[in-house]
Amino acid sequence: MEEAKATASRQGPSRTDLEPAEYQRLRRAYVGTPEYTAASREIEVAVVLMKVHDAALLRSARTLLARRADGKQPPRRLPKPRRLPGGRVPDWWMASINTSYAGIWRAIPAPGPELRLGGPGDPLIQEVARQARLLQASRSGYRGRDRLYEAYQPDGTPGGGEPVEPIRGLGPELSRRANLALGRGSGIRIQPSRMEEADQLHTDYFAVWDRSRACTAAVLALLRAHV
Repeated sequence: MEEAKATASRQGPSRTDLEPAEYQRLRRAYVGTPEYTAASREIEVAVVLMKVHDAALLRSARTLLARRADGKQPPRRLPKPRRLPGGRVPDWWMASINTSYAGIWRAIPAPGPELRLGGPGDPLIQEVARQARLLQASRSGYRGRDRLYEAYQPDGTPGGGEPVEPIRGLGPELSRRANLALGRGSGIRIQPSRMEEADQLHTDYFAVWDRSRACTAAVLALLRAHV
């Protein structure tokens, strides 16, 4: 991915060598070129392939850790990146990977197996447990993001207005979901009282890739130390 970004950067105008107005003018002209389209495509492909490989690495790390903790030999085959044969990367496949997050949510390990390899005071074990907890937080962010929204009636100010009245006979949560499903109100927003929670869920949700790589590295360091 870094190589694709570097290639795109070399092809476009340089911000450091130009006045701001001239840079913006050349940038707008460059965006409409076939070179820009090709570079953007290369970056999109690189991001998707990174997701596929990161998910496979996390699945492999989880499998190796679980088997070592159970006193078993490593499997003959580890999980492989889920890629199409022939190196093809069509748009529909990239869309499916982005939509499913390459299955990363199912690959997230639960904390615990590492404790069977040593005492809780071992810093390597502590790091594996910490990274597993962070990944669990990312999964919670992914699963919980939809519960923060509500239907409301805008009053003309940014984000201002009143939530749609609850549906009689339903509890607050069921009413909130029903209002969204029925399309009541003329706007959808994050509940104002839950903005701080929304920020944390957003941070955890999008940190999953960095956390998956950190967890994999922590697991491998632990396994090497307990050969």
